[in-house]
Amino acid sequence: MQASDKNQRVNRLVFLVIGIVIIITVDQLTKLFITGNMQLNESIPWIKDVFEIRYIQNTGMAWGLFSNRTWLLAVISIVLMAGLLYVYRNIMDGRYYAPIRILLICIIGGAIGNLIDRIRLGYVVDFLYFKLIDFPVFNVADIFVTVSVILLVILMIFKYKGKDLDVMLGDGIRLEDGTYTEKKRKKTDHERSE
Repeated sequence: MQASDKNQRVNRLVFLVIGIVIIITVDQLTKLFITGNMQLNESIPWIKDVFEIRYIQNTGMAWGLFSNRTWLLAVISIVLMAGLLYVYRNIMDGRYYAPIRILLICIIGGAIGNLIDRIRLGYVVDFLYFKLIDFPVFNVADIFVTVSVILLVILMIFKYKGKDLDVMLGDGIRLEDGTYTEKKRKKTDHERSE
């Protein structure tokens, strides 16, 4: 690996860490503000009958799924984050995968924000409520995760190909000219050139 490639990989790892820390910080500060200034189940209307701030303690997921299964949700979160970090590692090279790297940072940061709540408090602090459509109460971390997952699905449908999935799963490599090769074959070619 050339020095410039190594520097880019280091920069992308630094970007990963800084991005995650920023997302966690914003999420945790908003939750801290809510818990410090509102009573449990208190509501403050922002747009009458449309949107309000409503402080709840969520022991499950959206729509009350897996309620009171905090540790199960924590373990699932950790496993999914490990998988996402694996994908991030596989797509660290080149600008082609930059949109996916950014979305993975948002998903991981949001997941860690809620994981911190689950481990520290035994529940997740939720406070954003669209009353007009009776959408489940959510938080900043949920926004990062949900919007990023939706954008990731759109990208996977319209931009990235099946070979890109091979790269994300560690079975392939996307070359600078836009072609793909199997990971084993590139290593063999690389070993021959040495």
